[in-house]
Amino acid sequence: MFAAAHQSRVIRATSHISALHQLRSVGATSIRLKHKQSKSSQNWIQRQKKDPYVQKAQAQGLPSRASFKLQEINETHYPALIKKKGIPVNGKNKRLLQPRMNVVDLGASPGGWSLYASTQVKEGTIVAIDLLPLDDTKISLNLPNFNFIQGDFTESETKQLIVDALVQERANLVMSDMAQNFLGDSQTDALRTLNLCEQALVFSAGGSCFDSSYSPKSDEGMLAPGGSFLCKFFSCGKENEEDLMQAAKRAFRNVHVIKPKSSRKESSEMYLLAIDRRD
Repeated sequence: MFAAAHQSRVIRATSHISALHQLRSVGATSIRLKHKQSKSSQNWIQRQKKDPYVQKAQAQGLPSRASFKLQEINETHYPALIKKKGIPVNGKNKRLLQPRMNVVDLGASPGGWSLYASTQVKEGTIVAIDLLPLDDTKISLNLPNFNFIQGDFTESETKQLIVDALVQERANLVMSDMAQNFLGDSQTDALRTLNLCEQALVFSAGGSCFDSSYSPKSDEGMLAPGGSFLCKFFSCGKENEEDLMQAAKRAFRNVHVIKPKSSRKESSEMYLLAIDRRD
C-alpha cells in the first residue's frame, strides 16, 4: 500500500534542541528536574502507587496510564457521540481510530497514545512528534508505517517532515495529550496547557480558525476534510476556553468536551473532541 521507503523510522528535525526549548512543550510526561520533593510531589507519588490504571499499565508493560484514556475515548465516547447525533453507527465510523487512517500524535512521548493507536491503525500511518526521545520498539512491531519525528511541531521544518512522512497526504486524525511542565499554580498551568491545545488546533485546521471569517479552503491545516481533532486541556474557566471552543466550532461540525473515567476525578483534565472537519 505504501512505498517501501516509508517504513518505521526516527527523524530528528533538529540536531540541537536546547534545554530551554525542551521546556516549552512536552508530551504526557514532563521533564523531571532534580529538586527536593515537595509535599504535593510526595502526594502525587502516593496517588500513582494506588492508582488502578497505573498498576494496570505497569502490568501490561505500557509506557503510561494514558493509553486507557485514548482507548476509552475510542471505544466508548466516540460511538456514543455519533449515535447521539443520530448518525448510524457502522463499521466505517464505529471508532475514532480506523484501520487505514493517517494519524498524527503531537507530544507523543513516552508513547502511550501512539502504542494504542498502532493496535487500531493496521494499514495506515502514524506520525509521532515530540521534543523528547521516544522508545518506538513496540509501536514499530505493531505498525510498519510508523514514524517518530523529534522536534517542535510548530516549526516549518518539522511540519515539512510530517508532510513527507504522510507521503504528501493529509491526516485523518490529529491527537494531542500534551501538557506544559507544571509550575505549581493550577490556573497558570491550565492556561499554558490551553495555549498548547490552541497551537495544536492551528496545526490541524489552520491559524485563521480563530478568526470569525475562517474558511477551511483558505487555510488548509494538516487535517483532511472530515478529519477529527482530539486534544487535552485543563479546565480554567469558560471565559478562558471560549476562543478555543469557538475556533473548533468554526472548523468542525461536531465539537464535544469529555472526561474519560480513566482520568482522575480530582484532576481538571478534559479532552476536546472535534469531529468532521468542514470542507
